[in-house]
Amino acid sequence: MTSTIRHGARLTAALVLAATAVNSYLAVVGLDRVLVAMPAWQKAGPLTWAEFSRYADNGPVALVLYPALAFGGLLLTTASAVSHHRDKLHPRGAGLPIYLALLGTIGGLLATIKAAANMLAVPDLGRDAAGLQMALDNFHFWGNIRAGFQVLAFAAGLWAMTEVFGGRTR
Repeated sequence: MTSTIRHGARLTAALVLAATAVNSYLAVVGLDRVLVAMPAWQKAGPLTWAEFSRYADNGPVALVLYPALAFGGLLLTTASAVSHHRDKLHPRGAGLPIYLALLGTIGGLLATIKAAANMLAVPDLGRDAAGLQMALDNFHFWGNIRAGFQVLAFAAGLWAMTEVFGGRTR
């Protein structure tokens, strides 16, 4: 029984670490978009943004990489929450940050669905400046919300790591 409990604690720690690593990438990319890319795209205009997006965000690598990271972060964060719940010797303070990280990943994924709808519409809008501006504005809005959730997931993951690796057990 003791080896199972120790294994559970190691599993929770490994899952929290892996989830936080994936969520860190999403948070950094999200912050880059909010603070650097989107203000520049708003100045460059919708036609320039659309031309770039057709090759970047709607390109084959992005269409695989971004969903894989988002769903990977969600799966790892969910697994860390389940493992923590089942771990008989889990650190006392780890629950709240693990569940906040899970909230962040779920919120980020839901906001991504809204943002992605605007991005995926870009190829069909052609050179319709008004339609592209609306897509850009909506993508920007939902992207800001997504980034907020992704930063929450990452920050909560860091907090969870301090609890899992340094917290007292029950």
